[in-house]
Amino acid sequence: MIVSAAILLLLATGGTAGRHFGAQVGALSQLQHGVRGTVYAVDSRTIFLKDFHYDGVGPAAYFYVGTSKSPSAQGGVRLRDERGQSAPLRKYRGDGVTLSLPDGKTLKDFSWFAVWCDDYSVNFGSVEIPRGLEYPKPAKVGALRGVHAVASDPIVVVDAQTLLIPNFSYDGEAPDAKFWVGRGDKPSPEGIRIPDENGKETPLRKYDKKTIVLTLPGELTVFDIGHFAIWCEAFTVNFGHVVLPRATLANVPPSLKMLGVSPQSRNKQPTTGQRTSSARPHKSLARLDATTYRPSRLGAGPRDVLDAVVPHVHRRADRSNARDDARSRDGSMRKDDETEKGAANEEKYEVEIVPQTFTLLDPVTRELLAEHFRNEERHRELQRQFDELSRRQESEERRFDLDPFGGSRP
Repeated sequence: MIVSAAILLLLATGGTAGRHFGAQVGALSQLQHGVRGTVYAVDSRTIFLKDFHYDGVGPAAYFYVGTSKSPSAQGGVRLRDERGQSAPLRKYRGDGVTLSLPDGKTLKDFSWFAVWCDDYSVNFGSVEIPRGLEYPKPAKVGALRGVHAVASDPIVVVDAQTLLIPNFSYDGEAPDAKFWVGRGDKPSPEGIRIPDENGKETPLRKYDKKTIVLTLPGELTVFDIGHFAIWCEAFTVNFGHVVLPRATLANVPPSLKMLGVSPQSRNKQPTTGQRTSSARPHKSLARLDATTYRPSRLGAGPRDVLDAVVPHVHRRADRSNARDDARSRDGSMRKDDETEKGAANEEKYEVEIVPQTFTLLDPVTRELLAEHFRNEERHRELQRQFDELSRRQESEERRFDLDPFGGSRP
């Protein structure tokens, strides 16, 4: 909570005026089907569309880049959408869209980006990619040098929220050393601790020339801070720091988190023959609805086969009718007794095993299941007989308690 408040305070007092999306390429021309938005270069081979609109009505619209002077089918390369799919574009309403160029290609290899209709060879909206575009790149800053054997090679700012610290060393002997950032050129108690490479904020352990990657928390970026340090929080001592010059970091890439993209899902390319839709997983016995049967012991056998034995359930009409007849005959049962016994007299369910699945089990497991089901059936029959005897006994007791004139005996 304290760290979150410190981040908010830092952003409010010294943060950047707006979000960082990369180097602006330009606005899409608004030609057809409501296409509009602003195109940014995230890095050498990643494009970000900010506030992208498209009505989704075009029959075969795709994202394209090309090498010709103007958008056309010749010299154009179709891009997969933000989900890594090659289907025609869906409807977009002010979305942020992150796209990747084909492997081995960079923005310098293309002269335009467009939303292009394959069926009618129509440009729905495009933007020219400037020949001298300076797309964002990681930047190097100084190396750590300080007390307690703090040292490293020059730190690399990979993107606006990621720091790569090569060959980092620290003797681990200080009581409360933390990774630390803050405003200005030098660390102070008003800074913010940064989680270590494992996401923990505990005092730093010993490091011996280990390369680590740190991520700034929340929406904090390198544009909001002026230094990175190893700081003893308990004794407010600086063990070593580097300055993060604004001019050097002015053109680092935005982080994928800032663009709303997780690194694991960044335009994954389906492999050949891979199905894009996953099969619906079967329900295991432990996750069936409460009205279905759940064996308490399954015995031995392969787990995937056992999980596939999903019983079919159905009502026993004969028992339901018999119970209804018994209720109609027992007209003297009081209304409150009927309410109390309503839950106990809920409809019973029987188990019917699918023969094809049942025979897949090994003989030992099959016999265990069959015996278990037989025991359950005997238990249900005994329970039914007990309930019937209880109802008869209660009925006899009520008749005995009533006098011939309809009044209760004292």
